[in-house]
Amino acid sequence: MTPATSVLGLLGLAVVLSGARLAWRVSVKSLPAGVATLRFIGQCLVAGLLWFALFPPPVAAPASTLVVLAPGAGELPAAQPGEVRVALPGAMPGADVERVPDLGTALRRHPAFGAVRVHGHGLPARDLDVAAGLPLAFEPTPLPEGLLSLDLPATAMQGQSFTVRGRLQVPAGSKVELRDPRGEILATTTPGDDGSFATTAQAGPAGPTPFSLRWLAADDTLLGEEILRLDVTAPARPRLLALAGGPGPELKYIRRWAVDAGLGLHTVIDLGGGVQLGDRPLPINAATLAEFDLVLLDERAWRQLGPAGRGRLREAVREGLGLLLRVTGRLTANDLATLREWGLDLEDSEAVRSLRWPDTRGADAAAAATNPAPLLSRRPLRLSARDGRPLHLAPDGETLVAWRNEGRGRVGATLLSDSYRWWLSGRQAAFGQHWATTVQTLARAHGENTPAAPDAAWRGERTMFCGLSEGDQVTDPDGNRITLAIDPASGAAACAGYWPATAGVHQLRRGVSTLPLFVRDPDDYPAMVAAGRQAATRALAAQAPAVEPAPHEQPGPRWPWWLAWLLASTLLWLYERRPPSAQ
Repeated sequence: MTPATSVLGLLGLAVVLSGARLAWRVSVKSLPAGVATLRFIGQCLVAGLLWFALFPPPVAAPASTLVVLAPGAGELPAAQPGEVRVALPGAMPGADVERVPDLGTALRRHPAFGAVRVHGHGLPARDLDVAAGLPLAFEPTPLPEGLLSLDLPATAMQGQSFTVRGRLQVPAGSKVELRDPRGEILATTTPGDDGSFATTAQAGPAGPTPFSLRWLAADDTLLGEEILRLDVTAPARPRLLALAGGPGPELKYIRRWAVDAGLGLHTVIDLGGGVQLGDRPLPINAATLAEFDLVLLDERAWRQLGPAGRGRLREAVREGLGLLLRVTGRLTANDLATLREWGLDLEDSEAVRSLRWPDTRGADAAAAATNPAPLLSRRPLRLSARDGRPLHLAPDGETLVAWRNEGRGRVGATLLSDSYRWWLSGRQAAFGQHWATTVQTLARAHGENTPAAPDAAWRGERTMFCGLSEGDQVTDPDGNRITLAIDPASGAAACAGYWPATAGVHQLRRGVSTLPLFVRDPDDYPAMVAAGRQAATRALAAQAPAVEPAPHEQPGPRWPWWLAWLLASTLLWLYERRPPSAQ
C-alpha cells in the first residue's frame, strides 16, 4: 500500500465517521437536518482540499539535464535553466556544487531528467552499469600526462621475441626506451600522433625478469618509468601430427622449421587412391592422439577424417590436445557448418588476397637491405573464434589466425597459406617466430594446469581468476591468505572474483606452485585510470539512446491547495460554533 492510498483511506474513514455522527444527532433531534447537511458538505470539502494539498495534481514540466562532474572536470560556464549539477568523489574539490557518492544516488535525488551529461575523465567502474541504457552524453577533458595504457604478455618464451604496446600522453618529440634488467637499451621508438607505441625485444634466461620501460622528452629528460614484470619460461618441445590432403611448399617449410627447432613431428600426406607420403599412417583414435600435443591439418585432411574421425579428434581436444586448421582452399557449406559447431566462424570477405607484412624482424641484414618484405597470400575470408581471440592480425586489421578454448584444449584456424615466402626471402627468424608463437599458443599444456590470471588488476576493484580448484588461496603482500570462492555460474571455467585491498604482488597459491598477480594502485597511475574511464564512458555513450528532452510530469504547486484548505477549515470552524438558531 502506497502512502497516498493510506492517507486517502484515513480521510475517507474520517468523513464516514463524521457523517455517521451528524446522522445520529439528526435522529435524536439535537441538530436540524439542513444544518447537518451543510456541515457534512463542508467536511467533505475540507478533506478533499487536504488531499490535494498533500498530493497535488501533476503538471507538465520540461525535462532537466543532469550534469555529472567526474574527476578531471574543468570549470564550466554558468548553469543553464533546467540544468542540475552534481559532483562525484574527487571532482572539482572545493567547488560549491552538490556532492554525491555515486551516479545511482544522483539519479535517485533527481529522477526528473531528460538527459545525463558527464564532464571530465569519465565514470568509474561502479557507475558504468548504472549508466547503461540512459540517454548519456560525454564531454571528455584532456588526459593528464603519463602512461595511458600498457599491454604486454604475462609470460615470454626464452629466446623468443615479445612486444610491449601502450599509449602515452607526452610532449611532442618524446621517445620510448625498453631496457633489460642491467639497464641496457633493447629497443627505442617514437610514439605516434595518438601517443601509441610498440617495442620488441628478445627474452633472455628463464625466470622472473624486470624489464624497464622509460619515456623521455626530446632533450632526454626522464619523464616517467614503468617496471615490467615478465616471467620468462623455458621453451617446450611439443609433438606435432601434420595431416595434409596433398603436398605443398607451406607444409615443406613448416616441417623444416619443426625439425630445426627440435620438435617431434609425424607427417602423413594423402595423395589419394591409397597413396601416402611422409611417415607411416596412424589410426586416428584416442591412444594415437594422446601421444601428440598439436594436430596440424588442412581442409582436405579435415574432410577425409569424416564425422567419426572429427568426433574422436574433438574428444581429444577436450582432453587437452591442440588443433590448427590451415585453410588453403575453398571450403564447402558443410565445412563451414562443421567449423561453426567447433566455434570457428568463417565468412566471405572482400579483403585483398595479398598482403605485405610490415615487420621485418628477423631478416638477415643483407636480405633486408636488398629486397622488401614478401607478398603473402591469405584466403578471402573473415575469421572469428566464438569466445576466443585473434592470434595474428594482418596489417589491415583482419584476423589471420584465431583460436578458442575447447574443454582443456584449444582449437584454431589460419588463413595464411604461404608464410614460407618469409623463409625464401631470407627471413627465417620471422617465419620461425610466427610458427613458434602459433604452436606454443595452441599445443597441449603439460604439467599442472595453471589458472588464468587477469592481465591487469587494481586496488579496490574486482578482478577474476579462472581455471581454479576448490581451496585455492591468494596471499597478499602483507601475508594475509584469502580462500577464493568459485562461482557456480562459471561452470567448467571455474572462476572466482577477488578484490585486492593493497597494491603490490599478490600470489595465487595452488598446491606447491604460485601464480603472481601485480595489483596497481590507482593513485600511482592517474593517467591510466583516467584513460580507462574515458574509454569505457565513451563506449557507453556511443551505445546510449538518443537524447529526447520530452516534457515530463511532476507534482504541481501545493500552496494554493493549502491556502484553500486553511480558508475552508476556518469557515467551517466558525460555522460549527454558531448557535443552531443562527444557522
